[in-house]
Amino acid sequence: MSATTPSNAAVAELIQKYEANITNRSRRVARIELSKWTTEEVKGVMDQLVPRTRRKGSDEPCGPEFNHLNTSLKSTLMIQFGIWSILSFGTIFLLPMQVGAALYLLLHGRLSAIWRELPRPTALLFDWSTGLHAFVKAPMSLVKKSIEREEALCVNRKGKFMLRKHGYAVLSHVWGETMGWNTEHSWGPVELGLRKRGLAYHHFLKFFRRCDAEWLWVDVLAMPAVYEDMSTTEKANIETLRTGIINCLHAVYSRADKVVCLDGLLLRLQSGSMVDVAVILSLGRWINRLWPFTETKLAKRVILKTEDAAFDLDEIITFLYETVYNEDHRYFNIFARLAPLRPVPLGFRIWFDYLARPGTSEPDLFREIYSGCENRLCDVDIDQARALFPVLGLKWIAGWTLQEGLHHIADAYPDDKELLLKYCHYRSIQHGIQ
Repeated sequence: MSATTPSNAAVAELIQKYEANITNRSRRVARIELSKWTTEEVKGVMDQLVPRTRRKGSDEPCGPEFNHLNTSLKSTLMIQFGIWSILSFGTIFLLPMQVGAALYLLLHGRLSAIWRELPRPTALLFDWSTGLHAFVKAPMSLVKKSIEREEALCVNRKGKFMLRKHGYAVLSHVWGETMGWNTEHSWGPVELGLRKRGLAYHHFLKFFRRCDAEWLWVDVLAMPAVYEDMSTTEKANIETLRTGIINCLHAVYSRADKVVCLDGLLLRLQSGSMVDVAVILSLGRWINRLWPFTETKLAKRVILKTEDAAFDLDEIITFLYETVYNEDHRYFNIFARLAPLRPVPLGFRIWFDYLARPGTSEPDLFREIYSGCENRLCDVDIDQARALFPVLGLKWIAGWTLQEGLHHIADAYPDDKELLLKYCHYRSIQHGIQ
């Protein structure tokens, strides 16, 4: 890695003025991806970010609105009263218009429209008002069937679940941004009682509004959670189910029409520039997490959502490739960061020789994994091996340790052991592979 220079430090300091909790990321990106950029050029990109509204709790675009469930009788009655008040006043407001429309349709002989169309506004109002305090959670029976059939357990905008082999999108996100909660003194999870109920419906809709899909696969819904108050046996049973879903992820990701990236920083960007998107993406949390590499590598398409637009990751990489003419170009390091994430399009040669099999121009999967997983973290230690299994077409066994998972990779890919050891060395993993 290149050493920090005064200009790199100035760029990092500038970035930190636009976003909190970005010190390490800003220093690394300033030293590598933006090492050939001036502070004025970086400021031009950062100025396109919508300012973050600071408030207690989650101030992320797709974060939760509350972190605890008020189950007191007074609170419950107030919520129910509010919902039924909205429903009642709304129905009273709609009734005269519906009666007038019914008379008009009756006079014109359109009887079928009276019972097909007229109830629709009231039904929509009912769905909206009851959804204010509703939760979305996958039935355990469908979770088990999704594993048996190796199908994606998807959900639609109404919170209805269905097993699908095609015609769906995958949500790719950072749990800390979409599911986390900031207290006054530290970061913490949403309260246990609330997590057990599933996703609050209005929180769930934040995902749907940005994904442009009829059916969506959401990991926090499709994969059952292990709760801290479970018994040892219950935790083991849930972990077995989670392992079953992980072993279906190759099919889930590769069959999806698209993977939609919701990065908290990128969702604040208002810009039509692919370069601006690439810069902000390199600064976000999403590109620094390990599982998004797996999702991105297996996807047919990867869509990056901004505050007011959507960009195809393949188009951004191709644009950077066609713009960069040598390693001194200021876009080069950004391109080098993104290129290993996706396959080379038809008609193009391999992006970099170091990603090819020795002596050929064919892409080498392990070299792409090593480059694509650089500077990517995970919260669960075993995911340093487990996240690679869908990409490698391998099956994880419940109860395995990190070392056992790595040994299985070494046994399955003996010709790539040297690259696997390099991966372990980079991540400081005690592997025990001979």
